[in-house]
Amino acid sequence: DVSKPEDLDRLYSVVADSGRRIDVVFANAAILEVARIGEITEEQLDYQLGVDFKGVVFTVQKALPLLNDGGSVILNASTTAVRGNDAIGVYGAIKAAVRSFARTWALELRDRGIRVNSVSPGATDTPGIETLARMLFDGQPDSREQFENYQRSIVPMGRFGTPDEVAKTALFLASDLSSFTTGADIPVDGGINQI
Repeated sequence: DVSKPEDLDRLYSVVADSGRRIDVVFANAAILEVARIGEITEEQLDYQLGVDFKGVVFTVQKALPLLNDGGSVILNASTTAVRGNDAIGVYGAIKAAVRSFARTWALELRDRGIRVNSVSPGATDTPGIETLARMLFDGQPDSREQFENYQRSIVPMGRFGTPDEVAKTALFLASDLSSFTTGADIPVDGGINQI
């Protein structure tokens, strides 16, 4: 549970105890709570801040002693960081903060040659899409179809992205192919925030 620093300590102690080091950190864990401004509960806010904000900070911070100089840190941001989306404002605000972390940490870690970048996926066909569709379309039986139709209407490429497409972008940022890239955000969004 990335929202619990002690769990991250246990994770990194396994790496340290093995005598190994880390070349790449991809802070990817996230959850999304759907609630409009008048509906947000303290529990929802605490949960989302714990995983999506605190989890990113401590995933990266606790990796630093094991992270090789010249390594790569990749943060999972989102297209929601730069555009308003009904009922997921908290998620969007946190993802904007994650995007800001990439810029700031790129400066803070430059003396070690560690690159920090973010990836901003748009709607990606994962099991979470089903849950999101149900929440956004009030659990209607055809909520997935409604959500797909909506995405096709607003995404220039007319479809969801795939996890593989996001992974390939993360691999680019993890590799030497991106050796002169830091503080950047790479959208994997079918053009929704680009056109």
